[in-house]
Amino acid sequence: MKTDELITMLATGVEPVQPHMPEKLISKALLTGVAISFILLLTFYGIRPDIKEVSSTFPFWMKLGVPLANVVLGLVFIFALAHPGKLPKINYWVLLIPIAVLWVWAIWTWVNADPSQHSEMLWGKTWRVCIKNIAFLAVPTAVATLFALRNLAPTQPMLSGAIAGWLAGGVGASVYALHCPEMAAPFLAVWYVLGMLVPTAIMAWVGNRSLRW
Repeated sequence: MKTDELITMLATGVEPVQPHMPEKLISKALLTGVAISFILLLTFYGIRPDIKEVSSTFPFWMKLGVPLANVVLGLVFIFALAHPGKLPKINYWVLLIPIAVLWVWAIWTWVNADPSQHSEMLWGKTWRVCIKNIAFLAVPTAVATLFALRNLAPTQPMLSGAIAGWLAGGVGASVYALHCPEMAAPFLAVWYVLGMLVPTAIMAWVGNRSLRW
Protein backbone atom coordinates (compact mmCIF):
# COMPACT_ATOMS: atom_id res chain seq x y z
CA MET A 1 0.00 0.00 0.00
CA LYS A 2 1.32 3.43 -0.94
CA THR A 3 1.81 6.10 1.70
CA ASP A 4 -0.89 8.36 0.25
CA GLU A 5 -3.39 5.50 0.24
CA LEU A 6 -2.56 4.67 3.88
CA ILE A 7 -3.08 8.28 4.96
CA THR A 8 -6.38 8.43 3.11
CA MET A 9 -7.56 5.20 4.72
CA LEU A 10 -6.63 6.36 8.23
CA ALA A 11 -8.31 9.72 7.70
CA THR A 12 -11.55 8.24 6.39
CA GLY A 13 -14.43 8.60 8.80
CA VAL A 14 -12.43 10.57 11.34
CA GLU A 15 -14.61 12.94 13.32
CA PRO A 16 -13.42 15.89 15.40
CA VAL A 17 -13.25 15.35 19.15
CA GLN A 18 -15.95 17.16 21.08
CA PRO A 19 -14.70 20.16 23.06
CA HIS A 20 -13.88 19.29 26.69
CA MET A 21 -14.76 15.63 26.17
CA PRO A 22 -12.25 14.40 28.81
CA GLU A 23 -13.68 16.77 31.40
CA LYS A 24 -17.23 15.65 30.58
CA LEU A 25 -16.37 11.95 30.82
CA ILE A 26 -14.52 12.31 34.11
CA SER A 27 -17.24 14.53 35.59
CA LYS A 28 -19.87 11.93 34.70
CA ALA A 29 -17.69 9.24 36.25
CA LEU A 30 -17.32 11.29 39.43
CA LEU A 31 -21.06 11.93 39.72
CA THR A 32 -21.78 8.25 39.14
CA GLY A 33 -19.24 7.21 41.75
CA VAL A 34 -20.57 9.68 44.34
CA ALA A 35 -24.16 8.52 43.77
CA ILE A 36 -23.27 4.84 44.16
CA SER A 37 -21.11 5.52 47.23
CA PHE A 38 -23.98 7.39 48.86
CA ILE A 39 -26.34 4.49 48.14
CA LEU A 40 -23.81 2.10 49.70
CA LEU A 41 -23.56 4.38 52.73
CA LEU A 42 -27.33 4.33 53.23
CA THR A 43 -27.49 0.57 52.62
CA PHE A 44 -24.65 -0.64 54.85
CA TYR A 45 -23.93 2.14 57.35
CA GLY A 46 -26.59 4.84 57.55
CA ILE A 47 -26.17 8.51 58.40
CA ARG A 48 -25.25 9.29 62.00
CA PRO A 49 -28.41 10.16 63.94
CA ASP A 50 -27.01 13.43 65.33
CA ILE A 51 -25.98 14.78 61.93
CA LYS A 52 -28.09 17.92 62.40
CA GLU A 53 -26.37 18.81 65.67
CA VAL A 54 -22.80 18.07 64.63
CA SER A 55 -23.16 19.78 61.25
CA SER A 56 -22.87 23.11 63.02
CA THR A 57 -19.47 22.27 64.53
CA PHE A 58 -15.98 23.05 63.26
CA PRO A 59 -14.63 19.48 63.56
CA PHE A 60 -17.42 18.12 61.39
CA TRP A 61 -16.66 20.55 58.58
CA MET A 62 -12.95 19.83 58.83
CA LYS A 63 -13.71 16.12 58.61
CA LEU A 64 -15.86 16.75 55.54
CA GLY A 65 -13.93 19.65 54.04
CA VAL A 66 -10.45 18.13 53.83
CA PRO A 67 -11.57 15.12 51.73
CA LEU A 68 -13.73 17.39 49.55
CA ALA A 69 -10.71 19.63 48.94
CA ASN A 70 -8.82 16.54 47.82
CA VAL A 71 -11.63 15.73 45.40
CA VAL A 72 -11.48 19.22 43.88
CA LEU A 73 -7.69 19.18 43.58
CA GLY A 74 -7.78 15.64 42.20
CA LEU A 75 -10.17 16.79 39.48
CA VAL A 76 -7.84 19.63 38.49
CA PHE A 77 -4.95 17.21 38.00
CA ILE A 78 -6.91 14.38 36.40
CA PHE A 79 -8.45 16.80 33.88
CA ALA A 80 -4.91 17.74 32.79
CA LEU A 81 -3.56 14.18 32.79
CA ALA A 82 -6.43 13.00 30.60
CA HIS A 83 -5.01 15.14 27.75
CA PRO A 84 -1.91 13.66 26.08
CA GLY A 85 1.16 15.71 26.90
CA LYS A 86 -0.73 18.33 28.89
CA LEU A 87 0.74 19.37 32.23
CA PRO A 88 -1.23 20.71 35.21
CA LYS A 89 -0.92 24.45 35.77
CA ILE A 90 -0.19 23.92 39.46
CA ASN A 91 2.41 21.80 41.24
CA TYR A 92 1.51 18.37 42.57
CA TRP A 93 2.61 19.47 46.04
CA VAL A 94 -0.66 21.42 46.23
CA LEU A 95 -2.34 18.07 46.92
CA LEU A 96 -0.69 18.07 50.35
CA ILE A 97 -2.15 21.41 51.48
CA PRO A 98 -5.46 20.03 52.83
CA ILE A 99 -3.58 17.23 54.60
CA ALA A 100 -1.11 19.73 56.07
CA VAL A 101 -3.98 21.86 57.38
CA LEU A 102 -5.54 18.76 58.96
CA TRP A 103 -2.24 17.77 60.59
CA VAL A 104 -1.63 21.28 61.96
CA TRP A 105 -5.07 21.17 63.56
CA ALA A 106 -4.40 17.65 64.88
CA ILE A 107 -1.04 18.63 66.43
CA TRP A 108 -2.55 21.75 67.99
CA THR A 109 -5.40 19.80 69.61
CA TRP A 110 -2.99 17.06 70.72
CA VAL A 111 -0.60 19.51 72.40
CA ASN A 112 -3.40 21.37 74.14
CA ALA A 113 -5.27 18.26 75.33
CA ASP A 114 -4.79 16.50 78.64
CA PRO A 115 -2.41 13.53 78.17
CA SER A 116 -5.09 11.22 79.54
CA GLN A 117 -7.18 12.02 76.44
CA HIS A 118 -4.47 11.21 73.90
CA SER A 119 -5.34 7.55 73.52
CA GLU A 120 -9.01 8.28 72.84
CA MET A 121 -8.12 11.11 70.44
CA LEU A 122 -5.88 8.87 68.36
CA TRP A 123 -7.67 5.53 68.40
CA GLY A 124 -11.27 6.53 68.95
CA LYS A 125 -13.73 3.64 68.84
CA THR A 126 -13.65 2.79 65.13
CA TRP A 127 -10.00 2.80 64.06
CA ARG A 128 -10.15 -0.89 63.11
CA VAL A 129 -12.80 -0.31 60.43
CA CYS A 130 -12.14 3.28 59.34
CA ILE A 131 -9.60 2.55 56.59
CA LYS A 132 -11.61 -0.37 55.26
CA ASN A 133 -14.86 1.62 55.15
CA ILE A 134 -13.31 4.62 53.38
CA ALA A 135 -11.62 2.37 50.83
CA PHE A 136 -14.88 0.47 50.27
CA LEU A 137 -16.83 3.68 49.62
CA ALA A 138 -14.05 4.85 47.27
CA VAL A 139 -14.45 1.84 44.97
CA PRO A 140 -17.35 3.17 42.82
CA THR A 141 -15.54 6.42 42.00
CA ALA A 142 -12.24 4.61 41.40
CA VAL A 143 -13.83 2.16 38.97
CA ALA A 144 -15.89 4.80 37.15
CA THR A 145 -12.87 7.10 36.79
CA LEU A 146 -10.71 4.25 35.56
CA PHE A 147 -13.20 3.41 32.82
CA ALA A 148 -13.36 7.08 31.83
CA LEU A 149 -9.57 7.29 31.59
CA ARG A 150 -9.43 4.12 29.48
CA ASN A 151 -11.54 5.98 26.90
CA LEU A 152 -9.12 8.88 26.93
CA ALA A 153 -5.39 9.16 26.32
CA PRO A 154 -3.36 9.68 29.50
CA THR A 155 0.36 9.43 28.83
CA GLN A 156 1.35 8.86 32.48
CA PRO A 157 -0.61 5.75 33.47
CA MET A 158 0.73 5.24 36.99
CA LEU A 159 0.37 8.90 37.94
CA SER A 160 -3.08 9.10 36.37
CA GLY A 161 -4.15 6.04 38.32
CA ALA A 162 -2.74 7.44 41.56
CA ILE A 163 -4.53 10.78 41.16
CA ALA A 164 -7.76 8.96 40.28
CA GLY A 165 -7.32 6.92 43.47
CA TRP A 166 -6.66 10.04 45.53
CA LEU A 167 -9.81 11.61 44.11
CA ALA A 168 -11.77 8.42 44.84
CA GLY A 169 -10.35 8.29 48.36
CA GLY A 170 -11.55 11.83 48.92
CA VAL A 171 -15.03 10.82 47.82
CA GLY A 172 -14.97 7.75 50.06
CA ALA A 173 -13.85 9.79 53.09
CA SER A 174 -16.38 12.55 52.43
CA VAL A 175 -19.27 10.13 52.16
CA TYR A 176 -18.11 8.10 55.16
CA ALA A 177 -17.90 11.31 57.23
CA LEU A 178 -21.70 11.41 57.18
CA HIS A 179 -21.73 8.17 59.19
CA CYS A 180 -18.48 8.18 61.18
CA PRO A 181 -18.89 9.18 64.85
CA GLU A 182 -15.24 10.20 65.30
CA MET A 183 -14.51 13.93 65.56
CA ALA A 184 -11.02 14.11 67.10
CA ALA A 185 -8.44 15.75 64.85
CA PRO A 186 -5.63 13.22 65.55
CA PHE A 187 -7.94 10.36 64.61
CA LEU A 188 -8.86 12.05 61.32
CA ALA A 189 -5.25 13.00 60.56
CA VAL A 190 -4.14 9.37 60.82
CA TRP A 191 -6.98 7.07 59.87
CA TYR A 192 -8.78 9.22 57.30
CA VAL A 193 -5.52 9.99 55.51
CA LEU A 194 -4.58 6.31 55.48
CA GLY A 195 -8.06 5.51 54.20
CA MET A 196 -7.47 7.85 51.25
CA LEU A 197 -3.96 6.51 50.60
CA VAL A 198 -5.15 2.92 50.17
CA PRO A 199 -7.16 3.58 46.96
CA THR A 200 -4.35 5.86 45.80
CA ALA A 201 -1.79 3.06 46.01
CA ILE A 202 -4.11 0.46 44.49
CA MET A 203 -5.11 2.71 41.60
CA ALA A 204 -1.49 3.61 40.89
CA TRP A 205 -0.80 -0.11 40.44
CA VAL A 206 -3.96 -0.68 38.39
CA GLY A 207 -3.40 2.42 36.27
CA ASN A 208 0.15 1.40 35.45
CA ARG A 209 -1.19 -1.81 33.93
CA SER A 210 -4.53 -0.84 32.44
CA LEU A 211 -3.97 2.71 31.16
CA ARG A 212 -0.99 1.98 28.92
CA TRP A 213 -1.54 2.59 25.23
